[in-house]
Amino acid sequence: MRKRTNRFVVPLALMLALTACPQAGDGGGEAPDQLVIAAVQGVESIGLKNLAPMYEEETGIALQIEELPYPQLFEKLVTTFEADDATYDLVMLDDPWMPKFGTEGWLQPLDANFGFERDDDIAGVIYDVGTWPPPRGAVPPSEREKEQQLLGITIVGNVEMFMYRSDLMDEPATWDDVLAAAQENDADNLAGYAIRGAATNPVVADFLPILWSFGGDVFDENWEVVFDSPESVAAVQFLVDDLRAVAQDSPDTTDAADRSRLMAIGEALQSTVWPGEVLPDVLGEGTTVADTVRFIPMPAGPSGQGFGMMGNWLLAIPTAAENGQAAADFISWMTEEETQRTYAENEGIPSRTSVLNDEALNEANPYFSALAASLEAGPNWRPRTDQWNAVETVIGTELNAALAGQQSAEEAAQAASEQIRTIMEEAGYYD
Repeated sequence: MRKRTNRFVVPLALMLALTACPQAGDGGGEAPDQLVIAAVQGVESIGLKNLAPMYEEETGIALQIEELPYPQLFEKLVTTFEADDATYDLVMLDDPWMPKFGTEGWLQPLDANFGFERDDDIAGVIYDVGTWPPPRGAVPPSEREKEQQLLGITIVGNVEMFMYRSDLMDEPATWDDVLAAAQENDADNLAGYAIRGAATNPVVADFLPILWSFGGDVFDENWEVVFDSPESVAAVQFLVDDLRAVAQDSPDTTDAADRSRLMAIGEALQSTVWPGEVLPDVLGEGTTVADTVRFIPMPAGPSGQGFGMMGNWLLAIPTAAENGQAAADFISWMTEEETQRTYAENEGIPSRTSVLNDEALNEANPYFSALAASLEAGPNWRPRTDQWNAVETVIGTELNAALAGQQSAEEAAQAASEQIRTIMEEAGYYD
């Protein structure tokens, strides 16, 4: 990590705005000795941890990063926020958590309280995913009259992409191309397509880009369930009937690590992939495909479009935080271009377009340009409802059963739709 001179300054206009218009609850005052950050345990927080010493050197503010596994982090944040506890100055949150945290009012608005504005070098969807209520798609009934506010800023630019073996097939432009290449190359020692089909979240993450590209969805703009529409059923059939026929053995038990391993050892032709899997898993120690695997945005489907799925990790400031201004300064520092370059050089996944398209950085991170293109293409996020965990479990259970041969694609779509309607009705979405 190269040493840099102190460049940590807050823009004059922002300083004047904050001085003239202090915000209640923004936690201003003298700079603290440290900031306490709740973070997820895993590859998503590596870059953040690697930059912590540099931030302390530049500002004199230490970062105390408290890591928790994914489920425990969500539970800890909920109990902390419910108690109005000021333990954390900053929190990392997965973007599907925004409906819960935004609805409950647990996060400070970064635009209203601290003057954050959009940057042209950062894809607009990155700001959209941190905005509540959501600026597009279905809005929960209780949130429709609320003013939109920016509640989180992405620090892990995570969008699901596509990977394929360039020595065995041409770059696929469509899912029809994916299937054709899979059928042509499928063999005993090579899966034409590696399905991430393990129950609940894994198979749903693998499937939603296909669903959207077919013109299907889980809900329409009014929260009516459309998972059993003709377009959605066609997408389920494509996964369960077409792709499964050219997939690895037992796709219903395959998770992300298994899928990446199949690509790494040369036993899969193509599949979806998350950025955090590329370097450690697909291209890590022992890989046989480092020179042949390529990364691209999601192929297009019958709708004429391809859709990646967002899985961004954001930084946000809790409403109860006592060091709000210092926390906001850190978020600003994290998104500066120079910081983003250093972040990328230290195992972080940046979000700035110019950084992702940097030629030298792409030599070390060959998926960066595909991630930039995926962000600019306007990836979808999961439905913005606090009922999503329950809905995802239903979809993932039914799709998994179909991949295991326990029911047909049509039966999976119908069974899931009926259960989702019940969930949303009981949650008051149709009152």
